[in-house]
Amino acid sequence: MFRVLFPSVGAIVVFAIWLFAVFDVISTDEVLVRNLPKVMWLVFVIFVPLVGSIAWLILGRPLYAGWQPGGQTQGAPRPRYVAPEDRPDFGRSSPGPSAEDLRRWEDDLARREQELRRRDEDEPPV
Repeated sequence: MFRVLFPSVGAIVVFAIWLFAVFDVISTDEVLVRNLPKVMWLVFVIFVPLVGSIAWLILGRPLYAGWQPGGQTQGAPRPRYVAPEDRPDFGRSSPGPSAEDLRRWEDDLARREQELRRRDEDEPPV
């Protein structure tokens, strides 16, 4: 009677691992899954509960996965994207072209404009 009302601790542990593995497979991003496609892992975990769950935990979970189902950030933090204007050195790190560069560009532009004017004056209207 005691065994009927209170299943063995081993069965509860296996069920808990299986349940965690099923939810973890479902909530993990497909790009991060290792060694097999996500659907194959789900089928393997559901139909071969103990072996599939342990295989998923060892071979299929993403590297640096946390202990929440689908968690991927524990162990190795992902680099945070910082927009250029949010950087403290914004506007100071790359001052742009120097005064000499601007002078050369303006001289080059003036030279090209003169060439175009000369070309327009030399060609008769059509």
